[in-house]
Amino acid sequence: MIGKNSKHNGHASLNEVLGILESRKKERELTYEQQIALEHATKFASGKGSEQGTKKALEALGTLSQQTIMMILNIMPKSEMLLKQILAVEKRSFTEEEVKKVLAIVKEAK
Repeated sequence: MIGKNSKHNGHASLNEVLGILESRKKERELTYEQQIALEHATKFASGKGSEQGTKKALEALGTLSQQTIMMILNIMPKSEMLLKQILAVEKRSFTEEEVKKVLAIVKEAK
């Protein structure tokens, strides 16, 4: 079974995935699935190193799930409308103030 011996079962952003797969590629040959994931991550990852600070700031708000935080980090929305679409997966509504806080954190990271 794939993932049977996995050490980490949490969510990872594209930048984290890119780093993991590049280090594994140096150690050994990647499987077909890993190669496809590496190509995707290389194409779409933002490559910015300030992601950890942004992730901690979003976690500090205490209103977002890990899955939503990863979606925000992967997409890095520039508009309020796009951010609201991402936040729609949460099972609650967000006030305009909360949305603006999240958007400010994302814009600060760029």
